[in-house]
Amino acid sequence: MKGTGTPRPNTGSTARDHLANERTYLAWLRTGISVSSLGIAIAKFAPHRGERAVAAGLILLFAGLLVAAYGTWRYRDVGRQLDAGLFTPAGFTATVAAGVVTFLALIALLVLV
Repeated sequence: MKGTGTPRPNTGSTARDHLANERTYLAWLRTGISVSSLGIAIAKFAPHRGERAVAAGLILLFAGLLVAAYGTWRYRDVGRQLDAGLFTPAGFTATVAAGVVTFLALIALLVLV
């Protein structure tokens, strides 16, 4: 079965680098899906919380979507960098993404409690 991407010569660590990038992307997606699923579970199954549970669930759902969106952006950015023979560590953007998701999770917790 052929992949959907453009074939590239496998010189040096090209294939290994792109596969590592893909594995990292899948980890971002799994994390986003997990956070979103937690939000849905809270909204649906939190006993006696009503609108607060729905609000907390929606906040976590949004946070999970942000994680998946950031992972997609990062995957494409790193892929372009690898094709150009460059690589820039995430640094500040990863810190901001983690900070935003953590902040949203804390807000969801405060709404729920």
